[in-house]
Amino acid sequence: MVQSIERKSIPNEVKHLIAGGISGMLAKTIVAPIDRIKILYQVTATPFRLRDVPKVAMKICEEEGISALWRGNTATMVRVFPYAGIQFMIFNKIKEIFVDNSENEALKRSNANVNDVILKRIATKQRLDDKKWGMKPLESLFAGSMAGATSVLMTYPLDLTRAQLAVSKGNGSGFIKVLCSNYSNGGVTGLFQGITPTLLGMLPYAGVAFTINEQSKRQIYKMKHRDPTVAEKMVCGGLAGLVAQSMTYPFEVTRRRMQTIGILSSTKDTAVNVLGGNLEIKPALDAATIAEKHVVDASTTAAVESPSASTKSSALQKSPSMLRIMKQVMQEQGINGFFKGLSMNWLKGPVSFAISFTAFDLVKEWIDEKEAQWIDSRRV
Repeated sequence: MVQSIERKSIPNEVKHLIAGGISGMLAKTIVAPIDRIKILYQVTATPFRLRDVPKVAMKICEEEGISALWRGNTATMVRVFPYAGIQFMIFNKIKEIFVDNSENEALKRSNANVNDVILKRIATKQRLDDKKWGMKPLESLFAGSMAGATSVLMTYPLDLTRAQLAVSKGNGSGFIKVLCSNYSNGGVTGLFQGITPTLLGMLPYAGVAFTINEQSKRQIYKMKHRDPTVAEKMVCGGLAGLVAQSMTYPFEVTRRRMQTIGILSSTKDTAVNVLGGNLEIKPALDAATIAEKHVVDASTTAAVESPSASTKSSALQKSPSMLRIMKQVMQEQGINGFFKGLSMNWLKGPVSFAISFTAFDLVKEWIDEKEAQWIDSRRV
C-alpha cells in the first residue's frame, strides 16, 4: 500500500514546472509596465532619461488607457509559464544529476560498502538538505546556461510576439493575429527573428543569474546551518538579477531591435510617439532597407519562375542580421545606445528576480507540503 501511494506522488519535474511557471508569471506581471516602456526606448534612438519615465507612463495611459501599460502581457503570460517552468525544471534536473554524482563519489571515498542499502539510505537522508544548495559554482553556471538556452528555444516565437505587441497601439492586432502574421510573412524563420542575440545573451544571463542565486543561498546555509529566510532569498535573487542583466544588456537591446524592425517602418500604428521629441528611427530603418536591397535581384529572378516563391523568399531574407543591427545602434548613439534603459533594468531586474526565485521556492514548498498531507491521509 505504501509503495502504491509513493508511486502516485508528483514527479519532481512536474513540481518544478508548475512552481517555475507560477513564479515567472507573478514576477512578469508586476514589472510589465516598466518592461513595456523600456522596450519603447530600446527600439528607437530617442535619448533615455529616467526622470521622463513617469511622463511616458502617463501619456500611454492618456492615449490608450491604463491597461495599455500591460499591453502584450497576455502574450507574456502565455510565454512565461512554459519558459520559466522549463527553465526551473531543467536547472533542477541537472542539479539533481550533479549532486547525486557528488554523493556517490563521497560514498566511494569513505570506503563505505556501496552494496549496503541501509548505509546508503542513511547517507542519502543526511544529504537531503545539502541537495538544495549542493552544486559547485561551475556546475551552477552550466546548469543555468543550459536551462536558459533550452527554455528560450522552446518559447521564442511567443517572446517575439510579445515584443511586437509592446511597441504597437491597440489597433486590433491581438496575440494570435501577430503570431500568425509572423509565420505567414517569414515562415519558421519569421518566428525566430532575433534568436541569435537572444541565445548569445541568454547563455551568460541565465548561467550567472542561477549561479549567484544558488551559491548565495549555499553560503547562507553553510554559515548559519539553516535554510535562507524569505528575505534572504529575495536579496539573493535581486543580486542575481542585477549582475546578470547588467552583463548581458547589449544583447537585449539588439534583440528588441531585430524583433520590431519591421513594425517601426511606419510609426502610424506604433506607440513610440509617446516618448516625445525626435524619434530618430530612420537610421534603424535603414538596416531593413539595406537588407532588402541585397535580395532585389534574387527576388526578381525568382518572380519570373514562381511569383509565390519570390514573395516567400523575399520575406525570409528581409530581416537584417545581428551585426548589421549592432552597427546601426553604434552609428546612431555610440556605445551608450547598447545600455539605454539599463537604469530601468536596475529597478526592474532585482525586483523581478527576487520575486521569481523566492516565489519558486515558496510554491515548491507548498506543493511538497500538500503532497505530504495527502500521502499521510491515504496511509491512515
